[in-house]
Amino acid sequence: MAESDPLGKNWKLWGGILAFIVVVVIAGLVFFPRINPEPEATATEPAPSVPVETTSPTASPSASASKPATGDCPALSTDNSFPNDAPATEWKRHPAGMLLPVNSDHGPAKKDGDFWRCFSHTPTGAVYAGITLSFDLTGSLIPDAAIESQQRDSIVAELKPELAGGSYPLVEGFRLMASDNDSASVEYLIPSGTEYASLRWNVVWSEKDHDWRLDVSNGVPSASKVTDPSTFTRWE
Repeated sequence: MAESDPLGKNWKLWGGILAFIVVVVIAGLVFFPRINPEPEATATEPAPSVPVETTSPTASPSASASKPATGDCPALSTDNSFPNDAPATEWKRHPAGMLLPVNSDHGPAKKDGDFWRCFSHTPTGAVYAGITLSFDLTGSLIPDAAIESQQRDSIVAELKPELAGGSYPLVEGFRLMASDNDSASVEYLIPSGTEYASLRWNVVWSEKDHDWRLDVSNGVPSASKVTDPSTFTRWE
């Protein structure tokens, strides 16, 4: 028998509204129902306790930073090593409500109201960009968070910001599935009780903005059930 969608039939409505920022409980409905009625064989770790900072991080780019050729983003790290270990991360609350990871070397370096942007042109910068820009787009309806496409405009036109409320789970980890100089694909680990799901976001490098942008030309991603969360890198 085919497995059901981890987010249930309402994913097209609510998942489109919040994308990877899943509303855990709304009117008693849990959006990560069990696909297999059998209990998990092993217990998963509880969500980490994260201190919340309310002030913007002080820009302190690494010594290897280079000045961008275009756009208004500041110089950030040029360390292109694969992020096997998560860099030290601060957690900041986005105006739309989500706690997001922030790093002074990799971004987001600018917070223009609900539009958090400016990430390093590195694989690690792509990791920070995917989680942040997806909330810029689906939580705050900022079209510029994604490259121009018919699908992007449809997403923004169809979403209803008054529905973007509720409790947001902390995105606990990531895994970089693919990356090169101009694009990256990142999966993010989302907890719900004792279970996990993941969502994959694609980002592309914009020479005009000198920054990463989402690529939603194929629409918002679908959730996948995670059976082994240890394959993700946890935020530090």
